[in-house]
Amino acid sequence: MRGYELFELIQLGLGPEANRHRGVDAPARRDTAIAGGSYRSPGTLVDGFRAGDGDREVKGIVVVARASTEVLRRAAELGANLVISRQAFLGDSQDRPVSRPEPALAEKLALIERSGIAVLRLQDARTGADGRAITQALQRAIGLKSALNEAGLLDALIYRLPSTPLIDLVRRIKAATGSNAVRLIGDPGMPVQGLALATETSRPNALNPLIARADVNLLVAGEVHETETSAYVMDAMALGQQKAILLAGSIALEEPPARALAAWLKRQVSLPVTLLPSSPVLEDFG
Repeated sequence: MRGYELFELIQLGLGPEANRHRGVDAPARRDTAIAGGSYRSPGTLVDGFRAGDGDREVKGIVVVARASTEVLRRAAELGANLVISRQAFLGDSQDRPVSRPEPALAEKLALIERSGIAVLRLQDARTGADGRAITQALQRAIGLKSALNEAGLLDALIYRLPSTPLIDLVRRIKAATGSNAVRLIGDPGMPVQGLALATETSRPNALNPLIARADVNLLVAGEVHETETSAYVMDAMALGQQKAILLAGSIALEEPPARALAAWLKRQVSLPVTLLPSSPVLEDFG
């Protein structure tokens, strides 16, 4: 099976991209990898081959939250020549080619070329039952049920839950992601009943409307603008409002979907499929 044939199998099995109707089609091969626009908006699709040759015969597959340099080296050691990356791995949200890459990125690209590895980005939410299960893997791992309205823009990010101490949710997220590198702004004993989940954003003030809602008192995010969202939560707390924010890292939040994707792939192909962590566990120097 060649790389592009595997991608076709994945697309068939997981269903069309949920945002395809917004007018931006996903790239299928390396020569059509740039899917218009220079900004990662909710309607911009990213799935497709972003490095290496998708025409090569696949010998083994590595699935990962992010194709770090360490992951690429390990994949080569395992004899795998296809790495499936949930998150961006070339320093740009859409993994666009760079005409003059800085030294570390240049070495990474040279490593990909030398090892004959192709890197397939696979992060877009998909509409098939198996595709939705992968997209919702993090939510399931931390005990969240259905969002308020899966078709809405904001309501699709908001979950109701029985009153739960905030510290319990912190522990669940650390266990689900395998990461201790989380940052909490808030009272660990605060009861949480409304949770907003936003795995990644780079837009200023994008998340303030979520945490500002009366029915949300915890925002779980991969990243925020420090002087906007984090500062807003600290001001709200100072005013006596029950608000908190938990920052877990956009890459770490992709670990449960990567795990689910690897498990699904193992049922679909006879090729070796290996799940790898994106980076070594951080050592606690405290």
